[in-house]
Amino acid sequence: MARPRPSYREVLDRFQWNDVLDELGWTGPATVNLGTTIVDRHASGPGGDRTALICIGQDGTERRVSFRELAEQSARFANVLTGLGVKKGDRVAALMPRVPQTLAIILGVLKVGAIYVPIFAGFGRDAVRYRLAHSGARLLCTTDEHRALVADDVGVRTICLARSGARARAGDFDFDAELERASPLFEPASCRRDEPAVIIYTSGSTGQPKGCVIATNLLAAVWPYLRYGLDLQADDIFWPTGDPGWGYGLCCYLPALAAGVTVVSVEANPRPELCIDILRRYAVTNLATTPTVLRSLMASELARSGRVRGHLRAISSCGEPLNGEVVEFFQREWAVTPMDHYGATEFGLPIGNYNGIAMDVKAGSMGLPGPGYRMAVVDEEGRELPPGEVGLIAQKTDANSRYWLRYWNDDAASAGLNRSGWACTGDLARRDADGYFWFEGRSDDIIKSSGYRIGPFEIESAILRHPAVVEVAVVGKPDPLRGQIVKAFVVLKPGADRSSALADDIASQVKTTLGRHQYPREIEFTDALPKTQTGKIQRFLLRQT
Repeated sequence: MARPRPSYREVLDRFQWNDVLDELGWTGPATVNLGTTIVDRHASGPGGDRTALICIGQDGTERRVSFRELAEQSARFANVLTGLGVKKGDRVAALMPRVPQTLAIILGVLKVGAIYVPIFAGFGRDAVRYRLAHSGARLLCTTDEHRALVADDVGVRTICLARSGARARAGDFDFDAELERASPLFEPASCRRDEPAVIIYTSGSTGQPKGCVIATNLLAAVWPYLRYGLDLQADDIFWPTGDPGWGYGLCCYLPALAAGVTVVSVEANPRPELCIDILRRYAVTNLATTPTVLRSLMASELARSGRVRGHLRAISSCGEPLNGEVVEFFQREWAVTPMDHYGATEFGLPIGNYNGIAMDVKAGSMGLPGPGYRMAVVDEEGRELPPGEVGLIAQKTDANSRYWLRYWNDDAASAGLNRSGWACTGDLARRDADGYFWFEGRSDDIIKSSGYRIGPFEIESAILRHPAVVEVAVVGKPDPLRGQIVKAFVVLKPGADRSSALADDIASQVKTTLGRHQYPREIEFTDALPKTQTGKIQRFLLRQT
């Protein structure tokens, strides 16, 4: 029998930040430690042997790590760090794949009170160099497989985990050897909730990545998302397909462990065949992923009706807007409604459709503000706009909801977010009469054609409904008559004919569903769309073609 869920109004009426602080054990003390909150409090007593992590390697091998083991490993690593001179406030970077040691590293850094700098393992040398230099990292943790991504002249000390059997570089510290020598006892540092804990670099979807300084308060700030968005329960088997090297992955892994939930961590990229296998083999009940993964599943026959139904009760999605046809597919084929959540590196996860709330889901909508969050749509001067008008997504925070503190070493960019007390990143949306948010793109994605302001997302959703289309991105192309015209870059399904007739059919579909002023006057078929490592489409690159 399905568990009864409260209404959105009931949740808002009863929500209190003090309840969040009680759950985290943060009520009363002026200082906290994230490492202790996330893992140590679950490690003592008989419950310490519960599985914290189920880790599946590239070759399919499985390793299970209990809360007690993770607490001890992270304490040992904290001692390794202090032995190397790392102090509270120092930056420690990690260029690590999704392996068990990654979580021990993260928690060890947080126990010291140092600032964790995740670097995605899929980056190239220049991207790694930039983040190490910009953050001023004192130490880097990586594997021998990824060590080649770190140039010799970067000048950062390195702790290396041997995995491939490659010979260690002179001067590197051996992760396993250092961990074995270290004491399993460590006294965690005391940190104020408004002190930095993490520097997460933006995805660079619009330019040079910025270092977002995330507060120690991050656990409290995302707790409403964990409870209502993900609807995590104590007995869940939770699989976040994202990487802890990115904001969404980090905001799934750490709060889930803090809630005492078992987390599945898969090193390989989530291809459709692997997704189906993991969901079945580990009886995953709760899945947090991206629209890119969900769309790839839609295109696979393995995801068709009856093949995956069973234990899975909740799907969450973040990173790019979730088109309505994706929602409808999983409702029809898996009997589960994927819940779209809006997040930003500067905002956390403040808007969404909630697995833990009985609410109407409007396919294609970002959803409603999370309990405890103040969100609005404002103009450039910070004035709140009425329903239906497109403006900037804006947030106001207090000590309990604060997630982002500032940009690292960039006071001007930090101040540039402010609009009369509202923080605005440049994402655009409108609200309908029921208060639901609808994503309209980035401010620089808006197309101005013949006096119309046109958002790309609605057009992309219409084009995706065409049976021959797999993916699409819409941009504005300069035009001497109209200022800009709508241009669509379209990825077709295998076997579809790249013909002018098909292009005309796609354009006609937009005309009839949205209107003539929004249809793409130019369609270019392409093999793939440029994306960030997290799967966000880089429209600014398409505008340059």
